Amino acid sequence: MSEDIHALSGAYAVDALDDIERARFERHLAGCSACQAEVDSLVAAAHQLSALTDVAPPPSLRAKVLAEIATVRPLPPLVVPQSQPVDEDESPVAPTPVAAPTVDTTSSTSPAGSGADELEDRRRSRSARGFSRGWRLVVAAATVAVLAIGGFTVWRQVSQDPQRVMADQVLAAADATRYGERLAGGATATVVRSSSLHRAVLITSGMAQPPAGKVFQLWLQDATGHMTSAGLMPGGGDQVVVLSGDATHSKGAGITVEPAGGSDQPTSNPIAFVAFA
Repeated sequence: MSEDIHALSGAYAVDALDDIERARFERHLAGCSACQAEVDSLVAAAHQLSALTDVAPPPSLRAKVLAEIATVRPLPPLVVPQSQPVDEDESPVAPTPVAAPTVDTTSSTSPAGSGADELEDRRRSRSARGFSRGWRLVVAAATVAVLAIGGFTVWRQVSQDPQRVMADQVLAAADATRYGERLAGGATATVVRSSSLHRAVLITSGMAQPPAGKVFQLWLQDATGHMTSAGLMPGGGDQVVVLSGDATHSKGAGITVEPAGGSDQPTSNPIAFVAFA
């Protein structure tokens, strides 16, 4: 067990402590504001990291990549010098004689050997042009692929909704527990809490809109009955909202009608209160 109780904040934030260490740290956490702030920041960071999940690319991405391949201008190929340095201490090596190819002089008026040389030059020229063209196509395709992957990465990051991802994780958690309450007019409010994720999610159905100039504000109630703001609802109707703050030890969640912008403490009786029991 660590001798420095403050050093357990990181492991506590990701639920990596055993039962003895967790109990010891939670007793310390109740009276240490520095550890409370650090745990809150680490939990928020862990939730942001967990939101970075792969999603399917849009159907238009493949067509865009194929279209861009034909429009991206490639760079010219690199020309590598063929000459090789000669060591001054070594004597030059005489080239090995090569027999000249036999040329049918009856079918050409050119000097002997010139026809074979010209044919070989043409073959080399065609080969060089084919290699150069193939290399340019490879470079173009690679460039478009890099651009497409970079664009997809940016698209994937901006398309994520961290709140929705967190809500899905809470709802699918193995320790998710549901608590329900029926509101006036037949509307319902259900809170799903996961102690392992330290979060709670509010699900409303058929809820009326708040009065003009008012908002619905969410609250978490601790063991002493104190209410802590857990954020604002975007409106009535059918909503799925992640409550702000650590809901692990909360005793219930409530909804009140507050002035626009919210309040530090409830200014009205809750229109719904869901007890975690």
